[in-house]
Amino acid sequence: MSFDALLLAALLAGGAAAPAPASAGPEPAPPAGTVEERIVVTAPPIVEESRYDPQAGLVVEVGARQIEDLAAQDVAAALRRVPGVVISRYNPVGSYGGGDGGALFVRGLGTGRPGAELTTRVDGVARFVGVWTHPLLDLVGIDGAERLDVYRGPQPVLFGGMSFATVDLVPHRRHQEGIETRVGAAGGSHGTSALTLRHAGRSGALDWTIAGGARGSDGHREGADGRTRALLARAGYELGRGWSVGLTLDAAAGRASDPGIEGQAPLPVRPRFESDGVLGVLTLARRHGEGARERVGTLKLHLDDGGIDWRQWDAARRQEFSTLTDWRNYGLRLEDRFAIGERGDLTLGFEAERYGGRSREERPAGAVPLGDFRFGNTALFAGYAHTFGERLRFVPSAGVRYNESRDFGGDWGGQLALRVEGRAGEAWVRAARAFNLPGVWAAVFYEGYGRGEQYRDLRPELLDHLEVGAARSFGEGLRVELSLFRNEVTDALRFLPPPPPPPRWGNVGSYTAEGAELSMAARPHRELSLFVGLTWSRTDPQHVPFAPEWTGSAGLAWARGAWRLSLDLQHLSAREAGNLRFPGAPSRLDGFLLANGRVGYRFAASGLELYLAGENLGDADYAYRPGYPMPGTSLLSGVTWSF
Repeated sequence: MSFDALLLAALLAGGAAAPAPASAGPEPAPPAGTVEERIVVTAPPIVEESRYDPQAGLVVEVGARQIEDLAAQDVAAALRRVPGVVISRYNPVGSYGGGDGGALFVRGLGTGRPGAELTTRVDGVARFVGVWTHPLLDLVGIDGAERLDVYRGPQPVLFGGMSFATVDLVPHRRHQEGIETRVGAAGGSHGTSALTLRHAGRSGALDWTIAGGARGSDGHREGADGRTRALLARAGYELGRGWSVGLTLDAAAGRASDPGIEGQAPLPVRPRFESDGVLGVLTLARRHGEGARERVGTLKLHLDDGGIDWRQWDAARRQEFSTLTDWRNYGLRLEDRFAIGERGDLTLGFEAERYGGRSREERPAGAVPLGDFRFGNTALFAGYAHTFGERLRFVPSAGVRYNESRDFGGDWGGQLALRVEGRAGEAWVRAARAFNLPGVWAAVFYEGYGRGEQYRDLRPELLDHLEVGAARSFGEGLRVELSLFRNEVTDALRFLPPPPPPPRWGNVGSYTAEGAELSMAARPHRELSLFVGLTWSRTDPQHVPFAPEWTGSAGLAWARGAWRLSLDLQHLSAREAGNLRFPGAPSRLDGFLLANGRVGYRFAASGLELYLAGENLGDADYAYRPGYPMPGTSLLSGVTWSF
């Protein structure tokens, strides 16, 4: 069955029928004017909140309400206003590959392709191309997201490799009895369209979610067309005595064309990037302890199967060819947390993964194999945090991970942190040492160079991270956060061309990114929420791609009666674009300021909402890569029906 047919069948099935709830009906809505209603109506713009975890550090949450208010059609659009996050893309819909045409960068990290220092996750499991070892944004749909967790600091203990920065999509889950369904349709500039559905329910011990979306666009330029399809299905069952089981299936597909550099003659063949994949995660969870001492342990079994069809033009040989890639990643992850006495918190975990696949070029003269490889890692990790004091609390924590790679041997990663909490606010300091192993892509290149297994001599890329931060809430209406960070990357992998031949890769790269981030969230009135975020950074050497000196965002969410208004501003200063893996000076891009907005009117009696969303309302000229201008003012109008 094709993916489109699978998506259509699942959406129709989810919207048409579901198990009847055990209770008399859905949970009644709170009376108008209650605290619950005010919190929902005036959800903060840009980000939901930030939270501190002793093992993870500061985590920024972007919730489903923020995704809706931003009129975001994909992960990149949902996160591009988060302080410290920069994106790159060509097209209004669809990501062209995992590099300049569709990628995320966090605090100057994530510029290496192939391979990547950062990762995208779904339900805590990494989603990446097993051969080229970097994420593809079209394989992470947002329709089934309860929230996106952004880890702007490295996670050497919890996640291991590819975690200099991390984005984790947490699937939606209904916790109250009853059924909820939401369908939507939208259309707008450049032939852009979107169809979405989310159906969720709970009946006794059983809960389920089915969410999907189909989006397409003709593009703002010739050849800037794209489409995405996504379907997320989740079911969970409470087994009793604190045990539960859940299954998440996440299927997605995308297609995006490369419009080429503006002003240049079009190629004889339009380059096009197509990807599809399915991720399955089976989770067995156990809640243990009582009250404040309750903890959760999980065992996750996961399988990620996907493929790429990349159509290109070989200018030297004057011929069309396609690079075909198939990968399969699988493994298990066991993590449990324990309350130690009244003040201690212990995390223990084990992880085993296998990843890889095969790639080949299809040319007029026949297929050119690029190799078939599979790598494997086994890891143990542990962390401990302890709370001292009452009115003034000190929470020191430490963690360590040991990773044994079948191809590269053993490596250690770890972190130390201290958090202080009191009436005046909170402050923290965190230091971490993270590693990123060479991927299957290195073996593929070395086979092509005729170097055999010399890729095993490559070492992990290393990151030394330090962050100091503080936050304070002024009543319930204002929260201010300030953090200073420093990331020092060493032993980064770089391409080394001849002489002498053949070419090779070496651990010769290094750079430093440091800066400061300030964010303020305010609720001056029950109908109004505000957010301002500002990041300043500098790099050494100076020209690190996708690391602007200044980025800023501001947002407003206002609601009264049936009306809801969301506005936001996004600023990036001048910056470079390019790929650090390969030699050559990156290209310079001008800074820009974007204004975006969404206004909606909800007919409460019917559950219908009509809305109009606008992007780049100031019609600014901007681009994420030189020669690839993005759209001017673009509008999207739509309707949602909730019942």
